[in-house]
Amino acid sequence: MAMYQPGFPMGYQPYTPYQPYFQQQQQQQPAQQAPIQNGGFVSVRNIEEARNWPVAPGNSITFKDESAPYIYTKTMSYNQLDAPSFERYRLVKEEEQVFAPAPAGEAPEYATKAEFKAIAAEVQELKAQIGDLTPKRRARKEDGNESEDA
Repeated sequence: MAMYQPGFPMGYQPYTPYQPYFQQQQQQQPAQQAPIQNGGFVSVRNIEEARNWPVAPGNSITFKDESAPYIYTKTMSYNQLDAPSFERYRLVKEEEQVFAPAPAGEAPEYATKAEFKAIAAEVQELKAQIGDLTPKRRARKEDGNESEDA
């Protein structure tokens, strides 16, 4: 006699979708994944292991070398005919730079716009004077009186 299951009418079996035998076998085996550690980096022993690591099309993997201060990235484009790109980065320790603040009582001095324009005008005037002197010096060189400076 069939046993009654609460919530279902007598003799009703809930629908289970059909799965072929090979799919059932694949689901039962635990998938082996890369040992991802260090915040998303795959740890490798050397550069050759990183170069030989398989990458799916359209993906990128970042590797951390356990024996050297390097990070590697291996990227495969969506086109499977292209070779994967492999890049190597060297890790370098940088010292922290501490900037000393300006003394509390002193404020930095800045030129006002008017002062800046006055300085620019003086520079233009000096350039004009230098331009005037240049033809005079050429003339003196030609005359042989270079010892006199005006």
